Amino acid sequence: MTDRAASYVLATGESRRDDAILPFKALANDTGGLLSACEFTLGPWESGPVLHRHTEVDEAFYVVAGKLEAQLDDQRVQTEAGGFLWVPRGTAHSFANAGPEPVQVLALALPGGVEELFAEQAAYLSAVQGPPDPNVLDEIGTRHGAPTVGPPIRSKDAPSDGPGAMASSPPQA
Repeated sequence: MTDRAASYVLATGESRRDDAILPFKALANDTGGLLSACEFTLGPWESGPVLHRHTEVDEAFYVVAGKLEAQLDDQRVQTEAGGFLWVPRGTAHSFANAGPEPVQVLALALPGGVEELFAEQAAYLSAVQGPPDPNVLDEIGTRHGAPTVGPPIRSKDAPSDGPGAMASSPPQA
């Protein structure tokens, strides 16, 4: 894939793909396959995806606002607005909001194409009756080179109840 999209501008809240879980700002088709870019927000103390690893994708996370806690293999780290996380392929990772305010993150996947995982997850989640089956979500992740290796994390600083208390396993990111 070598073609690239013409220049474009997206307004706040706009996405290049409407059938994915997250708003994508750049798709593999836009960047000649080089990268995909999306943004996400986690509410106060909210957990992110299950612990997972990508076999063919490196990821980068830039914290725009708030405080993010991440597990990178066996290490737990926290970073605030302006902080950056590099997650090379093969690294087991998950993240959670580490504060009482929302955390907003810009995520990059290199090479691009992770939007296909998010689109398949969205299709499953919109069709399922009741809570999602973690095994089905793992099958989807595995098909896209992102198998589940553990449960979502919760910030070590999070209160034991209240906003963001985990009710079910969110999909991979």
